[in-house]
Amino acid sequence: MKYLYILIVTIFLASCWASVEENKITTTDENTTEVTNDINSEVNSLDEQNEDTSKVTKIEANYTNPAGPVDMVISYSLDSEWKIETIDLSATTFDLTEYNKSAQVLVGKTIDEAKITWIAGASLLNEAFKNALK
Repeated sequence: MKYLYILIVTIFLASCWASVEENKITTTDENTTEVTNDINSEVNSLDEQNEDTSKVTKIEANYTNPAGPVDMVISYSLDSEWKIETIDLSATTFDLTEYNKSAQVLVGKTIDEAKITWIAGASLLNEAFKNALK
């Protein structure tokens, strides 16, 4: 009789364990679905941000050189890896054609890399450009 009680208790405990394991799986599946949905939402958000990088950003940077005030305008766009895809520098009060040609070395670099790259030209122009990017 003693063995019968042990057998019944063992079967009872085994059935409880199976029920607990079944509940764990259900809960895990629900959590996995929720986490997957959260991840998908975040990825979609990043995709939307990456689409925005192709837009041209314009920065106006005024400074004064010995010839007078300069109203520099920096226009650039970034690719999907946040690297400079296009860059154009212009001013209505000063000819920046040569500096703009030299600035093309920044294509393929990040903004942080562009801030520390010496392009060419006078130190006032370079400093004004770097300060504008900050």
